[in-house]
Amino acid sequence: MTSIQYKLSSRKQIPILGKTIDLYQDLNPVAKSLGLFTMILWKLYIAYYLYYGLSSFGNVNMHVQDKIPTALHTVATITANISSHHANTNANANAHPTTKNHWVHHDDPISPAATHNVYSNEANDVQRTRAQTEQLDNLQDPKPVALGLVPRHTSEKPLRVLHIVTALAEYNNGSRGTVHGEDRLQKVFIPVLQNSVQSMISDPYNYQVDVFLVLGWKLLPERRKLIEDALPEGVGLQVWDDATPLGYDRPKTDVKLKHVTRGLARQHRFVIKDKLMYYDLFTVFEDDMRITGGHIHQFLEMSRELERLAEEAPDVLPEEEDYPKDKDSISRQLSKKQIKRMMPGFIRAEVLLDESKYPSQKQLDPIPIDLQFELEDGTVEEMMFDPKPCCHVPPNLGKMPPEPRGDQIMIWETAVKGTVVRKMPEGGTGLLDWVMLQPGPKNLKKDEYIGGYWSGNLGLYGDEAKPGAGDPRLIAQQGGWMATREQLIEMHLHQCPSGFFPPYENDGFHQDGLTLNNVEFWSGGFSIFSGTKSGCNMQRIISLKPEHFSQHFLYHTANNKQKSLPNFRLLKANNFMGQINSVVKAAKKAILSENP
Repeated sequence: MTSIQYKLSSRKQIPILGKTIDLYQDLNPVAKSLGLFTMILWKLYIAYYLYYGLSSFGNVNMHVQDKIPTALHTVATITANISSHHANTNANANAHPTTKNHWVHHDDPISPAATHNVYSNEANDVQRTRAQTEQLDNLQDPKPVALGLVPRHTSEKPLRVLHIVTALAEYNNGSRGTVHGEDRLQKVFIPVLQNSVQSMISDPYNYQVDVFLVLGWKLLPERRKLIEDALPEGVGLQVWDDATPLGYDRPKTDVKLKHVTRGLARQHRFVIKDKLMYYDLFTVFEDDMRITGGHIHQFLEMSRELERLAEEAPDVLPEEEDYPKDKDSISRQLSKKQIKRMMPGFIRAEVLLDESKYPSQKQLDPIPIDLQFELEDGTVEEMMFDPKPCCHVPPNLGKMPPEPRGDQIMIWETAVKGTVVRKMPEGGTGLLDWVMLQPGPKNLKKDEYIGGYWSGNLGLYGDEAKPGAGDPRLIAQQGGWMATREQLIEMHLHQCPSGFFPPYENDGFHQDGLTLNNVEFWSGGFSIFSGTKSGCNMQRIISLKPEHFSQHFLYHTANNKQKSLPNFRLLKANNFMGQINSVVKAAKKAILSENP
């Protein structure tokens, strides 16, 4: 067949294809090769677009908000699920495992049928708590929650604690008084984690503890092994590494997704929501914060007493024409609503390492230091700040001095100028008497406001106004927080206008909480204890009984704030304790003067 006959035949059979083949046949060999190569590239591009582009189209919002769905799935495939771990440990609570019980590989989701019971005084606690959690996703008209007492801890039913630690960097970058390139994981992270968990699981507390790490970097297997080897026997471990969320760091100008590092502190909220039914208490802290079993015990005892007082309190207080604010409400009765807004609080502290280089403040606020305390039996005794609860550690633990003195403990994020004290209502077991109201709450309704005696009422600040509730120099952000499951449910349903748990899709948040909200908001406590737009306005209190006061201080083990802040911010805890005692004595006189 001639070339012309072939072309005619091709056109008759498939006109368009025949025409294309005719043109291709007339090309020289080089042009034919280029054409074939171009055609192959187009086919590969179309295949790539169909596979990746269309398959991810429905998941764009997930990647913008955060990466936790993928991250937690990865964690689940690397480690065993929580239910299998606890089913094993609960079945033999007193057994001492011969190997470390770090979770093994497992793909199954957490089973609601696992042996994770809610420990309290009511038999139907499990059903009640699950009914509460069902309300978390349906908040249009939430019903009141009948809270039970804070879970009790016994040897038969140990309190289950999930200790969540968030860490941004594996090595120090040299900022804020740190050493550039220093191995933070080994020098700070692991020693603090090991000591904290050991304290929680040892006598006299014996809590059942698991650890969840939220990391801003990819944790290599050999580095993970260091963590596993440091954890005590029987402590579970899960790791969500490379957990920094993706988002638009500057939503108005950014056109590309990037890592929003300040959002790493948000990620623990997804973890808690996922694990809510399997633990009684959640502790959420930064990697350099030392949390002990004593801190947990103090928190639980005070929380339990607050619930007793709330049960005894009236639903509504009597109407008053002039609702009292500060002086007139030093010891005024509190309603159920007011007491349910209260939680035990904490203050970060450091140990002064070298006062010749980094001295504390020389000029204190003009409130006298009075360390003569009136005890319950009517006697008076001089008492000092006790450094043991916060800051006594075993020898050779990281870079921490083992047994600092009381006058070496320093705070920098609060002062007596921001102090308000009040007398708690009588009732309960009498555990709480005078307390300090930490700054934070604002824009409260009249029936929610909790008044007290401000240190400025002594007249020693002249015409200076009372500091604002959100003053960053006085608010005492904690470097983390702790709460029971029931407290979290109560906050989410009734105290936090924008909710506590994700997703953060309402007007209180932007870009799923990534816009503007920083580390202090998520882990420092601003979201829980402040009255910002999306804040919960919970009122932190600190017991002012001398034997309790020191137990509200948490060790910031990096000890770097003293190196990076001006010394007028560095206040010795002992001086702070004596100044607050002066304010309490002045408040007692004010009560007597009004009720002679």
